[in-house]
Amino acid sequence: MKKSLLLISPILLLSHKLFAQNIFTAVQDNDIPAVKYLLTKGVDPASKDNNGASPLIFAVSHGNDRAVKLILQSNQININAQDGDGNTALITACAGKHDDQVAMLLNHYPELNKINKQGYTALTTAVNANDAEAVKMLLAYGADKKHQDANHKLAIDYARELHEDEIVALLGGGAPANVTAGR
Repeated sequence: MKKSLLLISPILLLSHKLFAQNIFTAVQDNDIPAVKYLLTKGVDPASKDNNGASPLIFAVSHGNDRAVKLILQSNQININAQDGDGNTALITACAGKHDDQVAMLLNHYPELNKINKQGYTALTTAVNANDAEAVKMLLAYGADKKHQDANHKLAIDYARELHEDEIVALLGGGAPANVTAGR
């Protein structure tokens, strides 16, 4: 095993594309030792897959918490990198309802109000995913409730359309319907 790893290392270093694809394969296969090895050997955390996703966005989209944590520890990470659709790792985590990853990402101070190609922020995405926990975290970190997307809608508009009373209340639209006054 050690000899084969030593043989693979020079090959990986010779080809950036091949090297980049290996981090994506390692993340996809949940091969944490390989992710760690590749990061310590200098894989570029800003590399992109065929969809324009960085290793961080790719790990988030696959729900791979351990890989996300390792990639976040990289000194060269761009927390605000966007994929081909303009999604950041934070938007991707919100879309997938990966609340643990949302919390990890928020601890690295991403741009909360960065928009994707649809004009959605992480907050709008969390609302559309019916993820009240992510909405709470984003609001606690200062996400903009007043941002209008490409359809000129606010996050609260989507929450109302989805009949998500808890999220409507979190966004300042009043108490949930099942909560009585004075409680």
